[in-house]
Amino acid sequence: MIKLLTTLFVFSQFFFYAHAVTTFTHAAWIPYWKKTDGASTTLANLNRFDEISPFSYEVTDTGSLIDASRIRQEPWTSLILEAKKKGIKVYPSILWIDRDAMEKTLNNKTERKLHIDEIVSEVVYYGFDGIDIDYEGKSAETRVGFSAFLKELSAQLKKNKKTLICTIEARTPVDSRYSKVTKEILAKIEYSNDYKAIGKYCDKVRLMTYDQIDGDVKLSTQYKNELYRPIADIAWVKKVLTLTLRDIPAHKIIVGVATYGYKYEYTTSSTGTIAYKKIGSMNYKYADELAKSLGITPVRNKAGELEFSYASSTDLSNKTVGSMKTYYVTYSDSVAIAEKIRIAKLYHLGGVAVFKIDGAQDPAIFGVIQK
Repeated sequence: MIKLLTTLFVFSQFFFYAHAVTTFTHAAWIPYWKKTDGASTTLANLNRFDEISPFSYEVTDTGSLIDASRIRQEPWTSLILEAKKKGIKVYPSILWIDRDAMEKTLNNKTERKLHIDEIVSEVVYYGFDGIDIDYEGKSAETRVGFSAFLKELSAQLKKNKKTLICTIEARTPVDSRYSKVTKEILAKIEYSNDYKAIGKYCDKVRLMTYDQIDGDVKLSTQYKNELYRPIADIAWVKKVLTLTLRDIPAHKIIVGVATYGYKYEYTTSSTGTIAYKKIGSMNYKYADELAKSLGITPVRNKAGELEFSYASSTDLSNKTVGSMKTYYVTYSDSVAIAEKIRIAKLYHLGGVAVFKIDGAQDPAIFGVIQK
């Protein structure tokens, strides 16, 4: 009997611990530039998600919010209402990419407070569950001001029982970012994000583990004689996560997964060196349609994504562009996303956030996103 009770106690403790540490959330970003398709697609698959983030707000050069998405209008109002009915959290995103304006506003205590007050007022007035801060391309000079901003914003949101989510750029380890690491290089490295502060003040940290492209020199060199321009090679994602875990608690880290890709024009030299020229973005739907029109079956590449290449003397509108050119298309699909979800769970992280739901993503992704 004692042995049985001991076994039951151990099992119950394990169950409690496992339940406590394996809370895994699925979030979706919906871009305002594709809000009709994005909102309708999200609504049709709402039960797959725990959180949604209308990619909605922008910021003026003086730190004032711009409601670029018209979040108070349809289709947002219906989507947000339905989300609330289902207990799904709503965290609108604020995108700010003006480097100089961020430095000026966030480093000034008075301007920073005005910016924070407006954000909190917006969140409370419209009954959002919190806010997603996506301030990209900051200078290293903004690091201290940005950390102070997060600390002060977090305190104000907590007073109102609201959540602070921070979306930040992925950081490639130095020995993979540079072909040769020297003392001179190490001395020059300055980061715009203080990961320790972010891990302390943000309730969740969405890591933009996409747009690797040529950011990992070690991997790019390894595949220098073959087509290689990944959105997010799983090998790179593992490196980024391992580094991030040094400063940010695992349960706060949310892995950003992409639903898109890019098209490149490329040339190959006599020595085998490949040069790329980015043509533009290529969502799954458009890539799939292009491959079918060319009679091509995309293949799974070493980064775990889909790719295909072709030669043509015309562009997508069949307009002649001169001599024959070679093109390379690489993009993320449900299989690539499923692998990143697997890694996020293996690392006991807080979840994944899909960028982006716009109606042009691989429809099969909703089969791999399981609550």
